[in-house]
Amino acid sequence: MAITNLLNISKQGIFVSQGSLQTVSHNISNVNTPGYSRQVVQQENTSGDKQDPGGSGVKVSDITRNFDQLVDRRMELGTGELGRLETREHYLTMVEDVFNDLDGEGFSQRLEAFYAAADALADNPTNPVGREELVVEADSLARTIQNMHRALTEMTLPVDKEISVVMEDINTRLKAIQQVNQTIVANENSHPALDLKDQRRQMVLELGELIDIQTIPMEQDGLRIMTSRGQELLADPVFAATLERSPKANEDGFLGININKREFAGSDRIRGGKLRGLLEIRDEVINGKKGFLTRLEAITDELRWQVNRVHSQSVSSKMYQSQQGIIELGADISTPVKDLVTDPKSSKYQKSPEDLSRVVTGEITFASGDTTDALTLSKPVTITNTMSLREIKDAINASEAVDAEIVTEGDKRFLKISAGKKGGVYGVLKDTSGILAALGVGAIFSGVGAGSIQVGKALKEDSKQVGMARFGVDNQLSPTRATFDDGNSQGAIALGNLRTAKFTITDQTASLTGHYATLSGNLGSLVNQNKESLVAQKSAQEFIGDLRESISGVSLEEELTDLIRYQRAFQASSKMVNVADELLQTLISMV
Repeated sequence: MAITNLLNISKQGIFVSQGSLQTVSHNISNVNTPGYSRQVVQQENTSGDKQDPGGSGVKVSDITRNFDQLVDRRMELGTGELGRLETREHYLTMVEDVFNDLDGEGFSQRLEAFYAAADALADNPTNPVGREELVVEADSLARTIQNMHRALTEMTLPVDKEISVVMEDINTRLKAIQQVNQTIVANENSHPALDLKDQRRQMVLELGELIDIQTIPMEQDGLRIMTSRGQELLADPVFAATLERSPKANEDGFLGININKREFAGSDRIRGGKLRGLLEIRDEVINGKKGFLTRLEAITDELRWQVNRVHSQSVSSKMYQSQQGIIELGADISTPVKDLVTDPKSSKYQKSPEDLSRVVTGEITFASGDTTDALTLSKPVTITNTMSLREIKDAINASEAVDAEIVTEGDKRFLKISAGKKGGVYGVLKDTSGILAALGVGAIFSGVGAGSIQVGKALKEDSKQVGMARFGVDNQLSPTRATFDDGNSQGAIALGNLRTAKFTITDQTASLTGHYATLSGNLGSLVNQNKESLVAQKSAQEFIGDLRESISGVSLEEELTDLIRYQRAFQASSKMVNVADELLQTLISMV
């Protein structure tokens, strides 16, 4: 081996050791950098030629990152699920607070207070304080429901706005990843961008907190990103998807999501991340067919109908001279009742009373007279759901007992019933059709759903209008006359009996209290289930994080060991240079 070869080998050894020391120093400097993967210098020997078969030293074959693609893939999937669960945890706690009855002012307590007021009035029907108390408790119940509805609605709107914010964040992150991806691909053949790959991986994980992702390696170390359902987010170095709001709204009035101008069902195609959690809260937990706001609306609708059904067939202490409905008739009074759109969420809704869908073929029988001591029964008024509201008004108006008209207040119309042309008083013996309750005549509650339920203004201004009594008749089989006793409390008793009466709501039959208890129980189970899933997911992510750290993380002990090893190698190579120099000096001195 020539002395010059010895110098070259020593030089190569110095350079390789110097590069290895530089890499070790780089690792130590980034020991606390999130997402950093330990870099390793790969060395290999260089073979000699025919004149120097002993070899020609060492060279750096590559510098690599320590990482496991499968572990990184599991972290990506887990990050999306963790983001979803954390988002749900935040908002589920807020929803639970709305339905929390621990402070004694919740729905259950207010409903029971209403029933208790009805019981107290039944015990002493002539007591004006009892009537006033019933109105007060009905108003408190309505206000509680309104507050719950308002809280859920006010929660939904910020959630919907946050969806837009998250979408913009996703768009920004995708463009940033795209730019890094371009740089990596462009430099891969000349200078592998190891630190950029770590930066890209960290950016991908942060993106995964917002939306579920899966990554696929491409040529030249490019990266393709899709959702877990296959929706393309980053296809190549020049394409990044754009998320935006769709102009088309869902049934609850919220705009959908478009990707690159193409509409898709966001809650179906997005399965993880903060965005999925927000969509679930908005469209499934609060709204939607099984949402808690929807279920509160259903309980409220049943409460309004059942209470009004009882009260519209009850009589106040002095009977009535006139009654105006407290539920708006809507814009269409000419279409048959059965064909009217009564769903407030429908685009064809024209404010027709919701409870018209409950009206059946039946009869209204009025009791009337000059005084409460001389009452006769009217000929029954036949009502069918094939009649329009105008025809129903005409049918009631044709009764000898009462007059009926449609009155206007601003742009609203209501049905008004009053004693006949002869004057006097009247009351309802029975209404088997349910039309009076549906139109709010003799009703306690008005409004559309939980957001606007309230006690009628006339009842709040004059609690004497509370119907606590029912008529008696001279003959149960074929009655011709009615009797009235202001000490009768059958109407109040009927209101109190609603406490144990069972009604079917969303395929479950129970009392109103039972329905609400089920709703609260379901919410509690959902909250607990999410908490348990969140704890489990955090543990899983910690395990995967520890596993990745064992593979990709920097160990100061190992780096210090390598530092000493490469330092010794550097010193040895330097020593070889000195040896080669001495040999050359010896040869020169011999000349």
